[in-house]
Amino acid sequence: MTGFLQRNLAASKKLKAKLAAGEVATLINSIHPSPSLVERLGEHGFDAVLIDAEHGSVGRDGVEEMARAAALAGTAAIIRPEASLPHLITGYFGCGVDGFMLPIIRGPEQARELVKWFRFSAPNDHADRVLILMIEHIEAVENLPALLAIEGVDAYLVAPGDLALSMGEDLTRAQPSQRVHALMDQAIETIVRSGKVCGMCVHFDTVERFIGMGVRLLYIHTDHLLARGATEYFSKVASGRRRAA
Repeated sequence: MTGFLQRNLAASKKLKAKLAAGEVATLINSIHPSPSLVERLGEHGFDAVLIDAEHGSVGRDGVEEMARAAALAGTAAIIRPEASLPHLITGYFGCGVDGFMLPIIRGPEQARELVKWFRFSAPNDHADRVLILMIEHIEAVENLPALLAIEGVDAYLVAPGDLALSMGEDLTRAQPSQRVHALMDQAIETIVRSGKVCGMCVHFDTVERFIGMGVRLLYIHTDHLLARGATEYFSKVASGRRRAA
């Protein structure tokens, strides 16, 4: 564990500096428990790769290997743990990650306790590591003023899917309802107006809009990039077949 806690934090420092300066930074969810995929994503220029223990199938050993791959590629390794629990922060720091994206944040008391454990678990260099709180529950939006006053948080990431779920919305809809969009925009505006860093889950057709709204941490999934590439590829295949017929 000591070796992991003394790991070079150049990528983490670079990400924090970009966010603090108001620059746009990129975070991609690798979702698949693959060190080689993490390394390749880093080589393609993403500022940080998310290791997803909440939705993905990665275990502790896999987290160690993916964090090593991120370090090799010069990108920050951020983990989303199974839940926002203090012992998971301590444990995953021991696996070599650079920071956390903590899910299901609801109120300031919970958030302050997590920030305390974040600092406790990396006592010598927590200021060089990344902490992102996920705003994915209606209670978190209602508590945003208090959450934004907490020191030690690098960004607040708005997640529309879980936000819709917390509002009792039907998640089988192709797009969030106008009600969800309105609350999402309210959360973004509140975060940006406070001078804090706002993150957002983006797609190809929304990234420019959210940058225009002041979002500075752009979060996308590897599977979205794969799906977009596959769609464009098969479109070219179909076009070629038509021309050859």
